[in-house]
Amino acid sequence: MPIVSVLWGLALLGAAALSLLTAGTVEYRLAHNALRLMTDDAIAEAAVARAVLGLLDPRPERRLRADGVPQALDLGGRRVMVAAQDELGRIDLNQADGTLLASLLVSVGLDPSAAEALVDKILDWRDASPLKRLNGAKAAEYRAAGYDYQPRNGPFQSIDELRLVMGMTPEIFARVERAVTVYSGRPRFDPQVAPREALLALPTMDAAQAAALMAARSQAGAGAAGVTGGLGDPLTVLKGRAFTIVARFQAGDRHVMRKAAIRISGDPYQPYWLLNWQRR
Repeated sequence: MPIVSVLWGLALLGAAALSLLTAGTVEYRLAHNALRLMTDDAIAEAAVARAVLGLLDPRPERRLRADGVPQALDLGGRRVMVAAQDELGRIDLNQADGTLLASLLVSVGLDPSAAEALVDKILDWRDASPLKRLNGAKAAEYRAAGYDYQPRNGPFQSIDELRLVMGMTPEIFARVERAVTVYSGRPRFDPQVAPREALLALPTMDAAQAAALMAARSQAGAGAAGVTGGLGDPLTVLKGRAFTIVARFQAGDRHVMRKAAIRISGDPYQPYWLLNWQRR
């Protein structure tokens, strides 16, 4: 009997030790993952700050391109690829008219009638009026289709919100994502800093012309794809302008990407405001 008690005691001690070891391993992994995440974020935040300094560089030949073309930065011995995109080069979901939005959708493969129908739904989403467009959708149509939400009836808060519009598929969204923004505040976009996807929405632009324009930018360097046009101090000229900055780098066997939307403040002590931060 005493031997049985001893064996039971040893078994309980072993179970307790195993439980402590497992808990310790889990805590170590959680702490390790948290440290890795913070390190990745710190590197990306440094890359964003460096990119902003590049956009504000008073020397045109040193200024960071603002048309989404990746450029290499060395940060703490790590090579980081950074791309800055001026949001004036994108189509604003809250300001663009139906004609421009339809042209964008046709450029990514929709036929004109399907594009017009989807544009009506996009406009109904952002329009405060309770009246529905011919092919649009308001709260009643969303309920009838089984959605558990209704249109915002106000401005898009992010481009990801476009996914919620009735008729918007993941495939269509993936094709238009790089072309759209909610930060420019303009009804038109600037072709000099526009990505290919936005350029193709212009009715007079085809794929060959878009490629030629982008190649000309690359040959001309940062001056042609810059954002101030030599008009003066970049901090003053760019005040209020929004940019998306993407940082990519390798961390061991992991590919890390962070995306930040920022707006230039005009304040030399706090040059930009962070509008959005995404880990991907």
